Amino acid sequence: MNSDYDNVRNGGMRFHDEEVERYRALLEYGVLDTAPEEAFDEISRLAAYICKTPIALITFVDEGREWFKSVTGLDTDVAEVPRDKSFGAYVINNQGDFLSISNPLEDDRTKRNPFLNRLKDINFIAGVPLTDDAGHKLGSLSVMGFTPKELSSEQISMLHSIARTVVLQLEKGRNAAEERERRHETGLRVAPASGDLQNNGSVKEKEREYLAPAPDSTVLKAEVGTGDLPAGADEEGPEAIRNEIRDRLGDLEVQNKKLLLLCEMDELLQASRTEEEVYTIIAHYSKLLFPGGSGGLFVFNDILTLLECVTSWGEIKSQREFLPDKCWALRLARVHISNSLSRELYCQHLDHSESVDYFCAPLVARGRALGLLYIEQGGVSGNEADTRARNTYDQHIAATAAKLSALSLANIQHHESLKNFAIYDSLTGLFNRRYMEETLKREISRVTRNKEPLGLIMIDIDHFKQFNDTYGHTAGDMLLKSIGDFFRDGIRREDIACRYGGEEFVLILPGSSLENTFRRAEQLHDEIKRVRVRHRGGFISSVQVSMGVVVFSEHGNSAELLLESADKALYKAKSLGRNRIVVA
Repeated sequence: MNSDYDNVRNGGMRFHDEEVERYRALLEYGVLDTAPEEAFDEISRLAAYICKTPIALITFVDEGREWFKSVTGLDTDVAEVPRDKSFGAYVINNQGDFLSISNPLEDDRTKRNPFLNRLKDINFIAGVPLTDDAGHKLGSLSVMGFTPKELSSEQISMLHSIARTVVLQLEKGRNAAEERERRHETGLRVAPASGDLQNNGSVKEKEREYLAPAPDSTVLKAEVGTGDLPAGADEEGPEAIRNEIRDRLGDLEVQNKKLLLLCEMDELLQASRTEEEVYTIIAHYSKLLFPGGSGGLFVFNDILTLLECVTSWGEIKSQREFLPDKCWALRLARVHISNSLSRELYCQHLDHSESVDYFCAPLVARGRALGLLYIEQGGVSGNEADTRARNTYDQHIAATAAKLSALSLANIQHHESLKNFAIYDSLTGLFNRRYMEETLKREISRVTRNKEPLGLIMIDIDHFKQFNDTYGHTAGDMLLKSIGDFFRDGIRREDIACRYGGEEFVLILPGSSLENTFRRAEQLHDEIKRVRVRHRGGFISSVQVSMGVVVFSEHGNSAELLLESADKALYKAKSLGRNRIVVA
């Protein structure tokens, strides 16, 4: 590897010192021009999923090109592009840690990129650098899409975490290569390349297997005894490096597991149809994402203007109902984290007498706060730096989980509002005419199969035009709304009340014979007179209605004929002087 570096020097290329060191670091990983590896492909697929983009790339930038290690979402034979035309070069030279470009084929930085020029529909590209521990930017992790978009702060944070996974995978490969070389020199069995370790047991098991002495290495056994390093070898250095790599890989496995859990959670949330399903999914995955802890999901009660706990796991130290201004996260519209060392920053919905480390992550979607994800952390171990790093990562996980939950709840609520708009009358709150006609057809089919009766009452408010002319259209609307409230409160659960149009209403009474339907019409006709409408400090006089009564199939063997018969009966009731009931 160093010979390649010397060739660069001897070739007369003039890099400034920082670039020389960056290129030296890249060469030492030995990743350039290597075969595809499933480990890197999994990482790029994860990046595409987190950012909701169809394409993701892992690339490395050397002295003259950007080379593609992994490409997800495309079947392409392009393996590299010139450095001066590459997106990766702009990512590593960018002053910040994130670069995003919309409409890249129109941007001076990317419009000459031969890879992008083969994808005319690409309208978005973003990337973060792959930075090693020494601060060398080796390449980029990029995502691409066909529509312009902006990544959220949580997605960008996750992209940085995934980029760190790429670097750890490089270090893992380099460490394995160095271990093979060292063991080869001492006569021990040679370990496989890092890619061979991917799906063949845990890292620790493989390490024990490949670092064990070869069975026939008798000379080596004499030198090393029970497996210690040969005399004169540096015992502390390699072992410390291996321990550090193992620890970092352990952290990496935990982080990757949490990212995969978030992906699973997102898929289920997107498939949810009710708020109760969302509550169950959030509780289940929160226990997996934050093991050993407890928590709860709080949602807004719009009527009481407070937050209520709709699901919880473990014993929580938070109140189960509280006003939104008692939570710092809802005030700040971002994740709030506090621990036993900063009790003065505890949210007011917590019991301040007890010690707790916790997150509060607000559920915000479409500019509206829907609730709160509250997480109490379990017991933590390790030094302060490791604990702080884990807390920072878990904070991002909590923020992302809250965002996914909020979007799912908002979509369900939006779907419900559209559904209500489609089937309910906005003024009276009763079912509308379209829903009534479809329901009547369905009920006729059902009672025909079951050989049951079906009653129908058509109702018209008498002298409604005169009412509007006398009291105004606002009072008329209030009357219609009051009639709607009366029908909702005065009918059986199985009955269906609809606004047929204007001042006309229809009641569908499944299982009701002609006798029972007529008796029910008489009862409603009498009770509806007690409906009052407040107007200018007083109440308007009692309401009178006319009714037409029909039953299936005596007065019609289809929905259309039944409604036609009811309309004729209603017309007869009005022609006979109104305020009466007529059977067809």
